[in-house]
Amino acid sequence: MISDLRYAVRMLLKAPAFALIAIAALALGIGANTAIFSVVEAVLLRPLPYPQSDRLVLLRERMRIFESGSVSYLNFLDWRAAQHTFTDLALYRRDSANLSAPGGGAAPERVNAGVMTWNTVRVLGLKPILGRDFAEKEDVPGGPKVTMISASLWQRRFGGSPKAIGQQIVVDTVPREIVGVLPNEMQLMRTAQVFISLGDLRKDKNILQRDNHPGFSALGRLKDGTTLAQAKAELDTIARSLTSRYPETNSGRSINARPLLDATVGDYRQSLNLLLAAVGCVLLIACANVANLQLARALSRGKELAVRAAMGASRWRLMRLLLVESTLLGLVGGAAGLLIAVWSIDAIHALSPQHVLRFQQTRLDVFTLVFATIIALLCGILAGVWPAWRVSRLAALAGDLNEAGSRGGSESTGRQRARSALVVTQVALALILLAGAGLTVKSFWRSQNAPLGFEPKGILAMTLSLPQARYNSSDKRRAFFAQMLERVQAVPGVELAAIGENIPFDDNEWDSSFHLTGTPPSEHGREPSAEINVVSQDYFKLMKMPLLRGRNFTAEDKPHQPHAVIIDESFARRYFPNQNPVGRHLDDNQNEDDNPVPLTIIGVVPRVRTDAPGDEFDRQALPQEYLFASQVVSSDNNLLVRAAVADPAMLAPAIVRAVQSVDPDQPVAAIATMEENIGDSLATRRLTMTLLGSFAALALILASVGLYGVMALTVTQRTREFGIRLALGAPRENVFRLALGRGLALVGIGMSLGFLGAIGAGRALTSLLYNVGSLDPVALLTALIALAVVTFLACWFPARRATRVDPIVALRYE
Repeated sequence: MISDLRYAVRMLLKAPAFALIAIAALALGIGANTAIFSVVEAVLLRPLPYPQSDRLVLLRERMRIFESGSVSYLNFLDWRAAQHTFTDLALYRRDSANLSAPGGGAAPERVNAGVMTWNTVRVLGLKPILGRDFAEKEDVPGGPKVTMISASLWQRRFGGSPKAIGQQIVVDTVPREIVGVLPNEMQLMRTAQVFISLGDLRKDKNILQRDNHPGFSALGRLKDGTTLAQAKAELDTIARSLTSRYPETNSGRSINARPLLDATVGDYRQSLNLLLAAVGCVLLIACANVANLQLARALSRGKELAVRAAMGASRWRLMRLLLVESTLLGLVGGAAGLLIAVWSIDAIHALSPQHVLRFQQTRLDVFTLVFATIIALLCGILAGVWPAWRVSRLAALAGDLNEAGSRGGSESTGRQRARSALVVTQVALALILLAGAGLTVKSFWRSQNAPLGFEPKGILAMTLSLPQARYNSSDKRRAFFAQMLERVQAVPGVELAAIGENIPFDDNEWDSSFHLTGTPPSEHGREPSAEINVVSQDYFKLMKMPLLRGRNFTAEDKPHQPHAVIIDESFARRYFPNQNPVGRHLDDNQNEDDNPVPLTIIGVVPRVRTDAPGDEFDRQALPQEYLFASQVVSSDNNLLVRAAVADPAMLAPAIVRAVQSVDPDQPVAAIATMEENIGDSLATRRLTMTLLGSFAALALILASVGLYGVMALTVTQRTREFGIRLALGAPRENVFRLALGRGLALVGIGMSLGFLGAIGAGRALTSLLYNVGSLDPVALLTALIALAVVTFLACWFPARRATRVDPIVALRYE
């Protein structure tokens, strides 16, 4: 074997052009596969960083509209009390908090936070790296004010000092004692840096309403010996019991239980599997390319192999000689492919959703390197086994030896068919990838250009949250926002300023059931729902949303008067067909007062898109209600600014100063333009489109190179035939058509097979597409034309060379 390896190195060094082309083709295929596999391994295959993470189950509420909705606090209490299949259940939600140091000093900042029951970390199976976990007595109304912090915050704020335990930090103006530091593996609430217990929320009037679902998720750990199916059966029984006990709030609701890993990465599984299939096609094309090169090279060494056979070499000995050479090519190509994978991963990080940690944790680890090595070996064997088997037949080799003194002839029909089959395969796979890429490009283009209902250009958005401890009344919150808007409006370069809760593309959803006043009540569990927005007076003007009917909110809509509401045109069409909805009424279910006065519809505005086109919430197409921020005052709001300058981000520092001139301890976070927020919502689709388009282009290049190589070799082998034809008077146009026809025939067969494959690929892509059919004629025709043009050129140049054959030279050709 060592001798064969040395011989293979010498032979490859004697044919550097062949070696470089083969290594480049394999490097591209292996590099692309390694990069995508590293993403798949990080996102889909790598277990969650918790002990026995496969036993962790996420529980959400399933309802008529949403497959996975947030959990009612009271329902959670009943679940926990009735279940027997989990060791325990915990409740948590992602949140944010204003963080500062006691006595001031460091500038206040807004950080991601986690609100959770005292047992959440225990259910996960984690332990603090410093200090302790929450105690049950701390998770009660009026309990001790404590907090745990993340390892990253511990390093940043306290330099990793053990003395951090027992110190205080101010969370939403409330001093809290640090009792523990959680490891970086605590990723349940994404990038949360501060963790507080449910505590005082347990007595909040809104939380204690069974029909309120304030963003909670439940987490359970299955008992040993218990299956997920058993747990689901028990949860179904619990859900039916709650429906019978509380039909007004629980009708039509069940419990959705999914493994935590599946719930975490399920939205990306199909896209990544698609990309993995795509790079698999690229790898097959690369292997077919190298196999054709190997076959041609092996044929050129026919007499050498024949001499070896005549001297007693067995068929396996000859095959091994060629397989060692192709395997060496595979390993060198794999090493070069690793460099391509490293560069690709950097690009994938930039294109991936920034809020999904598992994408950002993609790296070349030992597992990925083992995968790359195996793929390199398989590619070497796959690219070499067919040529080795074809040229090592002893009968054929004996014929080659007998032809040592002859002029030789054309290649055998079997060998031509082998190379032709490889070319057809390449063309078919390339068409499948091009068609799939065309569908995703068109889908992304339509997503980017879907009507929004507002003008995003020139808008700067940011979030701020008023701490309940300081702003504990509606009047205080109202006064802060009014003064803040006045000062922000005065900043040079600010055209308009407004606040809004649940604004477009803010990564939040707020929907609520509603009832048309004076109409019969809906069946329990089938109440209509609308998306709720709370906005200030200039919001519609800032968003450039015209009033279609009625009027805007005004100063006359005072806080303690009956509340006004503006609805969107989809609401008006669906519930007030052929009527003027202005002046009609909706029951006010957002008011905590007893028997509140119904909402009065005062206007109608265009429908706006609030989430990425085609996302689950967007597909619901819920009608929209707008409440007035002066009447429904929230602690959490988005500040929106329409800038009079070209780059709205330039105003951010001045706007932050204006906000903090009202309250120096009030941080501002998530500063971004509206266009950036829209772009972030399309990150997964952008990643899929970019990578699939890149793989399709790579497949097209490799397939055309492979076709060119076969055609060039065919022309070379038929040189004498073409010379004889020309010597006998055949027009050069006929020779051109003869040479071109074979290549075009292969392309035609490959396109026919690829067309069938493209139909199947389109159906597989259906769920990932927006406003594009699986058999989109434009995308498919574009792929066919692109492939036809490139493959025609790959056939045209060798065919043109055939017409330039000198008959005298050809007839003397040995």
